[in-house]
Amino acid sequence: MHSTRRFAVALFCIATLLCACAKNSTPSVPATPPPPVLGDTGGKIKHIVFIVQENRTFDNLFGGPNPYPGADAASSGTMSNGTTVALDKIELECTDSVDCASDDPNNFHQNFLNACDPTSGPPFAVGSQPPCRMDGFDVNQSPGLVYSYVDYAETKPYWDMAHAYALGDRFFMSHNSESYVAHQYIFSGQSNNVVDEPDYHKWYPSPILFMVPWGCDAPSGTTTLTLDAQGNESPSATGPFPCFGYKSLADMAQQANVSWRLYSYSICQNINALDVNQSIRYSSLWPKTDMSGCPYFNWSNVVNDHFSTPQSSVISDVQNGNLPAISWVLPGPVTSDHPGVPGGYCGPWWVSQVVNAIGKSKYWDSTAIFVFWDDWGGFYDHVPPYVVRDQAGPGFRVPLLVISPYAKRNYVSHENGEFGTLLKFAEDTFHLASLHTTDASPYVNDMNDYFDFNNPQPFTSISVPSYLLCNYGSAAQNRLQSSDSRWLKMIDDDD
Repeated sequence: MHSTRRFAVALFCIATLLCACAKNSTPSVPATPPPPVLGDTGGKIKHIVFIVQENRTFDNLFGGPNPYPGADAASSGTMSNGTTVALDKIELECTDSVDCASDDPNNFHQNFLNACDPTSGPPFAVGSQPPCRMDGFDVNQSPGLVYSYVDYAETKPYWDMAHAYALGDRFFMSHNSESYVAHQYIFSGQSNNVVDEPDYHKWYPSPILFMVPWGCDAPSGTTTLTLDAQGNESPSATGPFPCFGYKSLADMAQQANVSWRLYSYSICQNINALDVNQSIRYSSLWPKTDMSGCPYFNWSNVVNDHFSTPQSSVISDVQNGNLPAISWVLPGPVTSDHPGVPGGYCGPWWVSQVVNAIGKSKYWDSTAIFVFWDDWGGFYDHVPPYVVRDQAGPGFRVPLLVISPYAKRNYVSHENGEFGTLLKFAEDTFHLASLHTTDASPYVNDMNDYFDFNNPQPFTSISVPSYLLCNYGSAAQNRLQSSDSRWLKMIDDDD
């Protein structure tokens, strides 16, 4: 770990319009057999909705003493001293009234290497399975926190979705770091070799320290940590300003005249990955809003063809017949599933709301919903990454729920996949140009195992918990803003 790092909270973006732009850099893809052609949906899928949650492994959400039936989920784990421990039950929300940050495990690149505990390397041999022993999670954090499963009563909506539709237990995050990198891979299939979060080199001059942005609107002078081709992380943040020239799936959709929209808690939200893409951020596609207002709680809602806030506007768009072909739905803090958040039990509540809205609408017959988590969050998982694509990933397993009239029912897929699999599925569904990043990896499998396009099924409604505090503007949201929670961690090498 970098000894001078400090961690703070981030809820959403603070802005500046100073952007020192870096050259595009596309990760190399091993020269092995060409990628398989993904299954054609036969024009039956006309809408894809990506619901992106935060920081959970498969074992954390679907493991425990009674793991999800038919899935490869653990009830125990091995620690660095060889001891086997049963997974402890934890809650989605922070239960520490004094220090919520203590409920939030570290999940940076070095933490990944610690947890992996490789027998050799890095570098890891491309095309082979990483030599991870998967027994070093306790090196990063207290075993009682990271060797854990979430209370079944809280994850019931996710289990209900899995029973009603399809669940993937061999789906991996495309990277081996945390949320900043995760969202770059979700949208663009790469991160310009950046790893971990941007480094601001100072506390941003705001009374709310966690109001710090990622991307082209980061404070002037922001730098990054990088990962070289041998898997070595830079000893300090000397990498480029996080504002890059590579393309995203949104660019490919725009080029093909396919409608798309990003739903988020705020345009200032730091996991808004499109703020990193120059082609989006500095174009007419970006909302005409004063980004400099972000540090001062500019809560004005943003709505245009491509961005809509708050994220709950996806429900009204569905109800009003205004859902685009491709949608990304990012959570707010309370609904994110991110550890260390008061009221964090609202994640399953929120996802159920979106799924039910689509399922009861005219869009059900033509939609595929993918619910997945952006990274491992520091929690234990017993399955090592399925391959070494390159030194940046893939990383550990995260759950994938596939919800559609064409999704197989009560089905667990053991087919290997990663974020690039979803990029490729969207490209093939809408006949988009390839990003030539992880979507073109020779290790990307198709999504056919999740679907049966010859046997559409009616919608099965998901029971939504009656959590009055989950509504925005609620006591839970106010608790978050006044607590010592660090919804997203930031680093600062100078303090």
